[in-house]
Amino acid sequence: MTPEITERSRTGGPPANGPCGTPHPAPLITIGVSTYNRKDYLRESLQSLRRQTLRDFEIIVVDDGSTDGTREMIRKEFPEVRYIHQKNSGDAAAKNSVAAHAAGRYLVFNDSDDLFLPDALERLYAPLAEHPDDCSYGQYITIDADGNQLPTRSKMKTFPSGDIVPALIMHVIVHGCATMMPTPLFRTIGGYDATLRVGHDYKLALELAARTRLHAVAEPVFLRRRHDTNLSNVNYEKIKLLLTVVEDFLSRHPETRSAHASLVRKRLAAFHNKLAREAKKEKRAPALIRQHLRQSLREEFSLKALFRYLAAWV
Repeated sequence: MTPEITERSRTGGPPANGPCGTPHPAPLITIGVSTYNRKDYLRESLQSLRRQTLRDFEIIVVDDGSTDGTREMIRKEFPEVRYIHQKNSGDAAAKNSVAAHAAGRYLVFNDSDDLFLPDALERLYAPLAEHPDDCSYGQYITIDADGNQLPTRSKMKTFPSGDIVPALIMHVIVHGCATMMPTPLFRTIGGYDATLRVGHDYKLALELAARTRLHAVAEPVFLRRRHDTNLSNVNYEKIKLLLTVVEDFLSRHPETRSAHASLVRKRLAAFHNKLAREAKKEKRAPALIRQHLRQSLREEFSLKALFRYLAAWV
């Protein structure tokens, strides 16, 4: 099914064509927003993009088959937005559609339920002005469904810049939202893996880190909304998918496994420990719980894991 595309002028600038039909210079940044039946959240998200202090950008919204009036809302309230409607194909496929139509030198995504802080683009672009082939990434402040601030659990106090592969193997510190990358690099990698329902952003982050430097933005750049329909809610299957992403990355980058062997074993052991805990919480088969604990011990021995393994036989 061919996506329906509605062209609009770029935000903060003149129409796409200047006098006498002369082409307008391409925007510096393409902001991509994928959405599915989140009209009200999307409205807030787009309003946050309108308030950006850096103005040289375009917005592309890929509507992944919404039936809640998203199309009409955008046409009425955000005429500057480039709108693409496609048959429901998932978040990764929707974001890949953004990249296929992006005119910006750099690409950054904002989830339709999250909000960019006013200077987000300015701060994400700052390190790339000096290092144009690199990427940048930012952290977030957690909010609830109504926009009220919640405690934000941070994986670390300071976030690394440069070669961040080791840190990224240990923690998911680069997010699908508010990671700025050269558009050609995204396309060269092949974009997001549309076969993955979750974990496609983590897989892309690992590939970016393996190919170039990433610059951490010190202060949060977006508000991350937590609500009942978030894809990122934790369960056994989602953790297992993340483990698959890491194992796949290590199989394609054996130099990383050999260079950081101890760290890799620690991470894999932690994954299996977490899978065992989630399996127990979800009342899955005791044999499955023991299997994960046994694998954890093989990767890295610990008394805690051994105790859990022995207790699983009781």
